[in-house]
Amino acid sequence: MVDYQYLDFKNTMKTKRNKLLVVIDILAVLLFAATFSPFVIPAGEIDPFIFGVSYTMFTGLLVSVLFVILAFLVSLVNKEIEHAD
Repeated sequence: MVDYQYLDFKNTMKTKRNKLLVVIDILAVLLFAATFSPFVIPAGEIDPFIFGVSYTMFTGLLVSVLFVILAFLVSLVNKEIEHAD
């Protein structure tokens, strides 16, 4: 016997998962574009220091941490209820 309520729930979750993945992808592309903007790489300046680290290095580290967080979110969204084994 086919459980139609479960199949409907599964399809609803699949569309929500796809929408979340699109949002995360857009955030990743925007973060990638911001990485090469003057906000992260100021032209010819090393003067501002944050916690003893130059501004460019600090924002580069921050961008890397944000990419790791986005990758973690993708892994959470792609987690399957049913496993192959």
